[in-house]
Amino acid sequence: MSERANLDGQVAVVTGGSEGIGRATALRLARNGARVVIAARRPDVLEQAAQLIRDAGGTVLAVVADVTSTADVERLIETTVAKFGRLDILVNNAGTGRADAFEAVDEETWHADLDVKLFAAIRTTRAALPALKRSGGRIINVTTPAGKHPGAKSLPTSVSRAAGIAHCECGLSRGIP
Repeated sequence: MSERANLDGQVAVVTGGSEGIGRATALRLARNGARVVIAARRPDVLEQAAQLIRDAGGTVLAVVADVTSTADVERLIETTVAKFGRLDILVNNAGTGRADAFEAVDEETWHADLDVKLFAAIRTTRAALPALKRSGGRIINVTTPAGKHPGAKSLPTSVSRAAGIAHCECGLSRGIP
């Protein structure tokens, strides 16, 4: 069993927080004392995840938001700061997995994949940056090893995640200046 990180008093936003890695991350943050805001598009699944966190004793706010929408992302961050007065941790996790050969990926799929994985992280980081600067917060971008070591038929995910890795390496994820 690992030691409990002390996140008491901190506020975290997790995009794609209703399922999978995002839900597990939000639950772990809450168990470590953070007040957590989870965001996803589907209200029913989002509320199930929020209830799981509440049942574990965590403080959670579920916000229906589509990270491909600038207005939704701005509302997510504004709602977080209005409710909790701060933002300390941003987890850019939203995304889906695709594993196709190059010739099987049409332009619409490329655009959709890059929008939900790369541009959503950029959009959310931009919206959150003023609050994160005030708190000295952190940004965590969830990605996959396929971004560095793509396999055959790993498109478009390997490309969008490689771009996400570059976004991580810009210096913001190491601490907000």
